[in-house]
Amino acid sequence: MVIRTLSNLPGVSGHEEPVREYLWEESRAFIDNHWIDSMGNLILLKKGTSCSKKVMMLAHMDEVGLMVRHIEKKGTIRFSTLGGIEPSVLAAKPVIIHGKENIPGVIGMKPIHLQAPEEIKSPLKKDSLYIDTGHASDEELKRLTQPGDPITFDTPFAPLGQLWKGKAFDDRAGCAILLETLKMNIQPAYDTFFVFCVQEEVGLRGSRIAAQRIEPDLAFVFEGTTACDIPLVDPHRWTTQLGQGPAFTIAHHGLVFQASILQSLSTLAQENQIPFQWKQKIAGGNDSTPISKAGVGCITGSISLPVRYIHSPASLMSPKDYEATLRLSELILRKQSNFFTHDGRLS
Repeated sequence: MVIRTLSNLPGVSGHEEPVREYLWEESRAFIDNHWIDSMGNLILLKKGTSCSKKVMMLAHMDEVGLMVRHIEKKGTIRFSTLGGIEPSVLAAKPVIIHGKENIPGVIGMKPIHLQAPEEIKSPLKKDSLYIDTGHASDEELKRLTQPGDPITFDTPFAPLGQLWKGKAFDDRAGCAILLETLKMNIQPAYDTFFVFCVQEEVGLRGSRIAAQRIEPDLAFVFEGTTACDIPLVDPHRWTTQLGQGPAFTIAHHGLVFQASILQSLSTLAQENQIPFQWKQKIAGGNDSTPISKAGVGCITGSISLPVRYIHSPASLMSPKDYEATLRLSELILRKQSNFFTHDGRLS
């Protein structure tokens, strides 16, 4: 299963190589050209019957995670975060340090029995956490790892009731959707660039470079987004819900999406009985913002898979949402002309 493999691969921001290598090996038989740019983005070209337009379909390879900052004398590791991670979700979680070899560890903290009352009442801070690898000394550990080495959560993909559990669904789910779409070997109407970009979680960096290189006329970003359909959140504050299909974003930080692309996406879904939902929260953002502002600008759509407990060691996603999003991705590729008028303008 593509999503299982991609979720299990390590690939924090700046260290996406294992993900990129897998995507390249799996896709190379279905493309006409490819590039790996200076940032590390993987760009795959599927030629269309016409080269008059350029369409880009993008997902980011990187996941939130940690990085070795300092190795202490008693063999524990201090770390930095890569991407937006709330420290309260980290204590006692198993991790893997990717040094000269993979080193298992557990995130530790001061035992609650030894904490002063003010410590117990205070929010957990990153500097009060460390990684225990079971090694007795820094000399022993320094032979295996060094500052800058990436650290991922040790959360293997697995079914959980009617859902999937795993790490990195943001955005390996989007990567899996695009890879499976590529493998359908569809001949698109226009030259289509499948982009697997880097460093989204640390500043939306790779997508801007890719868009400036490609200069697309139309772009679609496939992304994981937060699902808040849990008992502790009032229903009117649910950003998205699991099982209701992909979410279309109306606006978020830095971008208000054009009504034409929202209408085209919703019409395509409705005509093909694909369930979808509107993302209910405006805060946050993704690669669609830098893409829309690259070069002379590009009309962009954002298609998100709902994910519970996003940016944490373990997330949940619905197979129903995944299949609905895959079907929508296939139709976007098959029916690209639906997004343009008969005289070639974006509808």
